[in-house]
Amino acid sequence: MSKHLFVTRLWASVLACACALTCSAAAQERRLTLQEAVSMALDQNHTVKAASYSLAAERQKQNIAKSRYFPSVSNESNVLHITDLQRVEVPAGVFGQIPGGALIPSSNTFLTQGTKTFESSGTMLAQPITQLIKIRDAYKVAQADVGTSEAALRKRSTDVVYQVHELYYRILSTQLQREAARLLITSGTETLDENTQQVKNGSLLEVARVESRAALLDAKQALLTADMEINDLTNELDDELGIPVGTKLVLDPNVDVAVDLPPREVSLQTAMNENPEVKAAMQVVAKARAAHSAAKAEYIPDVTAFARHSYQNGVPFVDHNFGTFGIHLTYDVFDAGRRKALIRQRSDELSAAEEILQQARDHVEVRINSIYDRLEVTRAMVEVRREYVAARQESARLAEDQFKQGIVLASQRDDSKAQAMMARAGLLDASLAYLLAHDDLTRTLGRTGP
Repeated sequence: MSKHLFVTRLWASVLACACALTCSAAAQERRLTLQEAVSMALDQNHTVKAASYSLAAERQKQNIAKSRYFPSVSNESNVLHITDLQRVEVPAGVFGQIPGGALIPSSNTFLTQGTKTFESSGTMLAQPITQLIKIRDAYKVAQADVGTSEAALRKRSTDVVYQVHELYYRILSTQLQREAARLLITSGTETLDENTQQVKNGSLLEVARVESRAALLDAKQALLTADMEINDLTNELDDELGIPVGTKLVLDPNVDVAVDLPPREVSLQTAMNENPEVKAAMQVVAKARAAHSAAKAEYIPDVTAFARHSYQNGVPFVDHNFGTFGIHLTYDVFDAGRRKALIRQRSDELSAAEEILQQARDHVEVRINSIYDRLEVTRAMVEVRREYVAARQESARLAEDQFKQGIVLASQRDDSKAQAMMARAGLLDASLAYLLAHDDLTRTLGRTGP
């Protein structure tokens, strides 16, 4: 093989590997708006999917409890073999005597009854009567469990939406901080070069050059920190979205900061009825009430109406096919105080559930007031930051004009740009803090969106 051909093939292999890596990186990169991220998380997040499966299971339990209202049809069949049969003895002459002749029967006779192997089968239709009271209470318990699972699903969904919003906002904010750090590195490099030259010329002390170098290193450290934080936040967001961890995300920076804020009293009233924690506590109270009612129903006898068709083969003196119908009653005459203790237990559980419900409502009221206070403060911070950004942008504009006129150095111009970028990052931080407070309000109200 010639050297030229070897080099050509080597470069072809390198280019093929580079193209493969580029395609792989592009395939793992995903563009997402905030709304798309929320929709993806609600569809693919593992905790949300687990909660939805739990809700589906509780609904099936509710169907099982409901089925006990209706009559049941059951069959019981047996094939039995016994070791011996009952025999009936017929004494000699019991049926008389032939005139002038022998006895009937002439000697003691034994008649076997049935067969050693016999079959029986019975099909019964049974309808509970007094048990319907207990079944109703059990169905209410199942309904309460469904309601609890629905509240848990709503809570997990709202928590996931809030987490997605927070991670999305923090990534955008950190990206601006990274851009500001990059501009500071550019400015710091220029400042270090300028100070080094001035130290050589004797017009600047060495300490100023050391300070400029320290500032440059600090900017590089900030850039590395921002890169690491972006990587960590992206991995966390990947996990929340239910996509492979390590997928690079390109986020849309155009986040709408204009939100509708309902009056505090309206939000408080809505949260008292729709907050997932309050709704879960309400379902626990409903379940405890149904269980208390079921405990009282333990004093009612179990009365069941039934009708049965039976078939047998091998039992003597019994028809092959026959039917029976009637009422079956069972009642515990003495239980050593079990039912009374059960009623007291259910009563105490109901009282505890009512206290937990009141505690949840008090907690929600505190959260609503705290969130509204935070909204007021963060909204004021946004206004201050807007004015600060305007001042920094004007300063950057003036620095650019002065640089063109030769009044300021390039390092001073770039430093002014970096400060303006940092001001923009600060405004985004303040805006995102306001949005997160609003998202917390949405989560407290039990909603997954505005």
